[in-house]
Amino acid sequence: MVLTAVPVLTIGMLGWMSMLYLALVHRRRRDWLVLVSVAAASVGGLVLIGPSEQKSWQATTGVVLLLGTMVFAPAYFLAVDLRPQPSDGVVPGPGTLVPLPPVQPGYPPPGLPRQDRIGQVRAGLDELSAYLDQQERA
Repeated sequence: MVLTAVPVLTIGMLGWMSMLYLALVHRRRRDWLVLVSVAAASVGGLVLIGPSEQKSWQATTGVVLLLGTMVFAPAYFLAVDLRPQPSDGVVPGPGTLVPLPPVQPGYPPPGLPRQDRIGQVRAGLDELSAYLDQQERA
């Protein structure tokens, strides 16, 4: 994803962009705080590097801030964005029993003999085979 590469390609200066995406999509307080922290580290790093001499502690601190942002922002983005989100917004706590859906056996309805079912499966496989052959020729 592009938002993972932006902090790395800009050496941490635009790390706030991927954090802004997370904050807008997830709308959690933690993501907004991370956005503010990453933006402050990026701006602070640039400010410290800008007017200082090459071998001063300010320049070193600024480079460390930018490099830290360059590593932290994509790692946090991937950790949060790839985490599966519950559909109803409620995360079950540890030890909570989550009910499973009822088991639906794969048996044909009682009125459908076995031979009819085999014929349906064969027809479906033939149709799939014809479709794949057509796609392969195209």
